[in-house]
Amino acid sequence: MSIRGVGINAHSPRINGDLELLKRDLAYFEKIGFDYVEIPVHGVDGIINGELNPKNVEKVKEALKKYNLKVTVHSPDPLNLRKDNFDLQKKVFQSSIEFASRLGAGVLVYHGGDFDGGEQEDEFQDLASEREIEILKVLSEFADKKGVQICIENCASSIEKLVMTVRKVNRENVGITYDFGHAFLYYSCHGGEEELLTSIKEALPYLKHVHIHDNFGRANVTSHNSSYIDQLPFGDGDLHMPPGMGGIPYEKIFPLIREYKGITMMEIEPRYRHLYGKALERFQELLLEAGILKYDFPKI
Repeated sequence: MSIRGVGINAHSPRINGDLELLKRDLAYFEKIGFDYVEIPVHGVDGIINGELNPKNVEKVKEALKKYNLKVTVHSPDPLNLRKDNFDLQKKVFQSSIEFASRLGAGVLVYHGGDFDGGEQEDEFQDLASEREIEILKVLSEFADKKGVQICIENCASSIEKLVMTVRKVNRENVGITYDFGHAFLYYSCHGGEEELLTSIKEALPYLKHVHIHDNFGRANVTSHNSSYIDQLPFGDGDLHMPPGMGGIPYEKIFPLIREYKGITMMEIEPRYRHLYGKALERFQELLLEAGILKYDFPKI
């Protein structure tokens, strides 16, 4: 495992268009010792009504120049190439590629397309999936010209389906972002730890980016729309805690990804900002426990 660096997400609801707050967060990330930051297009108002917002793109670029942080980009969370308003979704995706390119980001994360509450019949789901694959082929050509790697992230579905999508797209610059928190939640309800570890092996040939955070593998204890403070007492949902606070077996996961050579991106809730340094230390411990390359972090 020869990682290119460790990053942290700029949290989109926290930033919420406030680029002065983004600057303060970038300074803190650099101080802690992160190598990368993942900028959310939607968190910095990078796209408005499908169109790139060049004014804000330039502001973000200028902010990044002041800090020793390289960058990846996360497309808007609701972006979904399986939705009925297909042309608008495609437009937002293309603008996200342009956003990443202008920031010099080699990685653009896209939440894999999903369906609205399972309301569509199977045949329509199949058609929507095939449509997503075909447009990803087109978008990947545009991304290739811009020097951008599209990384499709697993959400509330199996890695097997995601691998199938990437295989069908069959483009070198379309791969997988494996989100360990999302996978742990999914496989806790679909086969348990054995299936989780198997899914990692299935994803390996297509693995281009990873998201690391923690949870307890427990879903639907509280209401789907419950606030974080209501979920946390029950250990419910996608909590995005620092590694080690939840139940994800990273000590078993890291030995499986020895060949991974990309960026390791932590996605941690800002309420745990005071633990970012500890999260980096825990990451180093996991590498050493797995007998993997030692990663030297600056002293805090």
